[in-house]
Amino acid sequence: MSDFVPETEENEEEPMNVDLEPKIAQKAGNEPVVVDQSFSRRFINNKWYGKYGEEGKLLEHIKDDWIPVAEDEQEFLSQLWFEQEEQERNAHKHYDWDDEKKEWVPKTNKTEEVNEDFIAEYQANYGVQYDDIYKKMDEELQEKAAKALKEEEDKKEKKRKKKQKLHTEEAKNEGWVDFGDKVHAVYVSNLPLDITDEEFQEFMSKCGVIQPDIRTNKPKCKLYRNEEGDLKGDGRCCYIKKESIELACNILDGSLLKNKEVKVEEAHFELKGDFDPSKKRRKLTAAQKKRYMEQQNKLFEWTPDKPRNYRPKSDCTVIVKNLFTLEMMSKNAALMLDLKEEMTQSCQKYGTVKKVVVYDNHPDGVVSVTFPTTEESDMAVKYLNGRVVDGRKLTAELWDGKTKYKIQETEEDEERRRKEFEKFIEGGGNPDDRNEEEEEDDEDDDDDEE
Repeated sequence: MSDFVPETEENEEEPMNVDLEPKIAQKAGNEPVVVDQSFSRRFINNKWYGKYGEEGKLLEHIKDDWIPVAEDEQEFLSQLWFEQEEQERNAHKHYDWDDEKKEWVPKTNKTEEVNEDFIAEYQANYGVQYDDIYKKMDEELQEKAAKALKEEEDKKEKKRKKKQKLHTEEAKNEGWVDFGDKVHAVYVSNLPLDITDEEFQEFMSKCGVIQPDIRTNKPKCKLYRNEEGDLKGDGRCCYIKKESIELACNILDGSLLKNKEVKVEEAHFELKGDFDPSKKRRKLTAAQKKRYMEQQNKLFEWTPDKPRNYRPKSDCTVIVKNLFTLEMMSKNAALMLDLKEEMTQSCQKYGTVKKVVVYDNHPDGVVSVTFPTTEESDMAVKYLNGRVVDGRKLTAELWDGKTKYKIQETEEDEERRRKEFEKFIEGGGNPDDRNEEEEEDDEDDDDDEE
């Protein structure tokens, strides 16, 4: 048997009494219809239909009779008839009917080449239409992407409107601002016009610790001035503790400051001008707030009194002066390294040397030596002070912790030092040696002249 699918499908059954022989059928109007030998039939939409010849009208098989199809259904059923006929014609293109086997068999008179045209024709007749499937999938994906994009835009628009509404409410509520427990400030008026910022801070600090600015760390104690920069006679002071407000109002209010009776009251804040959200100061991070609170808490921490024999950390550093001159330093580029090494070795007899710094551009020839303890630094001062080195008398003393010995070098000095060092590297010797040779040459020239 061939694998060709016959004309009759599995779900269709041939009518038991369909007779292709010529006979007479009756129409609804009792008009006789002559059936001839050119009669053909097809199974369409689960019903059997037939017609006479190519141009005949369709007949429907009902109760063992062939009845003409209504005129309004003729065109639709004829279209289905022709489509089925075309499919069968294409299917039979590669098969022949075998009367002996009563089945369709592949043609043997010519070999059909399996190429792109054959595959395309086969898929057109029996294959799946993938183009429609892909098109439908693309449309679904585009619809999902458009829906997701719309939802994202709606979220952004909702967030923007919420933020705009918040700014509008803030602008409406501006005016007198109540900071509550955030700011503890007093307003001071009738101040003398010759008072300084330091005097005002000292006067206000009698009732509490003045709050430092969170960004500049300066005391938040301000004297108001006019456009010309002259004092207006009033000011403001912020305290860390809220209790300082009541204390200042009770103690400082009515007190005399440079023969003027000062008035002190709790401060109230008012917005001047239109509200502009863009000018609001940037909020602090959690780390900045934490560090600021730690600094404030340190101001109120209790620390025990220092012992009587307490000595500051600066006493561990010894300042040695007159160890070199600027002329010596300019002639010998390697003198700074040599002095550092020599001082380290010399001071190791007094204790452990932690650090040696040579201030090469200081006119006093300063070198600092740092020890771990004050006992070692005291011993160094004792033996180094008054010592004579290369005809220069040294002075040694403990560092006061404030004096800075580093001098900023000018561009001319830096350029001159760079050139001297380049000469030292190119000559491969000590610049002092070259100077001594030049002096000897000058003396020889003087002798020759004599």
